[in-house]
Order: sequence, then C-alpha cells, then structure tokens
Amino acid sequence: MERQFTLLDGRGTLTVREEGARALVQAELPEDGRGLYKAHLCGGPGGRFLLGTLIPERGALRLRRTLSVDELKRRGVWPPAGAAAELAFAAGERPPAGWSREPNPARLLGEPLLRRSAGKLRGALLSREEDGFSLAFPWRTGEEFPMPALFCFARLERLEGREYAVFSFSGKGCPRMCT
Repeated sequence: MERQFTLLDGRGTLTVREEGARALVQAELPEDGRGLYKAHLCGGPGGRFLLGTLIPERGALRLRRTLSVDELKRRGVWPPAGAAAELAFAAGERPPAGWSREPNPARLLGEPLLRRSAGKLRGALLSREEDGFSLAFPWRTGEEFPMPALFCFARLERLEGREYAVFSFSGKGCPRMCT
C-alpha cells in the first residue's frame, strides 16, 4: 500500500509506503525561507503522530522515517487518513527574553543516552544559569514528548505564547529536578 497526502495547501507532499511490518514515510516541502516545519501523520478520530522536523536538503525541506506499523496502530494513525505540516521555528524569530537558540542541544549533555535523545531533536532554547543551564523544547499535548527519559524532570512553561517542556541541568550536563 502507498498513500500520498498534500501538505500546506498543496505546496508539499507526504508519502507513506507499507513494506511488511514497516511504514516508510517521506515528506518534502519547498524551502520557502520561513523556517523549519514539523510533519504529522493523522489517523482516525483525533489520531495524530509527530513524525519530526523537515530539514534542509538539496534546496528543499525533507523528512524520512521508517516506523513500525504496529506502533502507528497503537498511536491511532494506521491506516493513515491524512498528514499535516506546521511551521515549528520561524527564521529570524527572536527567542523569548532570557533565552537563546541552541541548534545542537546534545553537545551540552553529559550522559550518552541523553545526548542521543537530544540529538534527534532539532534545536532548543537555552538559558544559562549561574550553576548550570535549562533547555526548552516546543511541545503540545498530543505530540511526542521531547526527551522522554527525562519526563519526570520536566516542567511545562509558556514562553511568549508558546508551550515548552523545560529541563534543568547542572554545569556538567546532568539533569536536575525542575522547581
């Protein structure tokens, strides 16, 4: 089975191809200079699964994922009924006061497992503190949680009208409970 969906009023496409127990997903949008987009696979009533961020590649924004069909069924998006893309980070958008953009948050973390987890995320907000730092990742209910291994360490915070999962770290990149 192969299905193709349009993204952003026909400006891009998302293709899902079933190969046995796997689903191969590819999305492409034109590079419009507005920023980075996140793609979602949509299923039955309210089913929505974050696929990830489309990244610049050869003059376009692209995403490729191989996912388990069983996992997509558990998430309520198999068989797929649609797809969506939304602007996640606007180019030139100023970070909230007290924060700066950190394109590679993994470089700040001391634990290899956390570095791998953060390495899958495309950018974060960084706030330097006297005895460490905080990282904030955009997040909304229904989306895959950033850095799930640190779920219990996060606090949800609204920064300039947008929801973030905020994690606090020591100067050596070790997680600390948010207060």
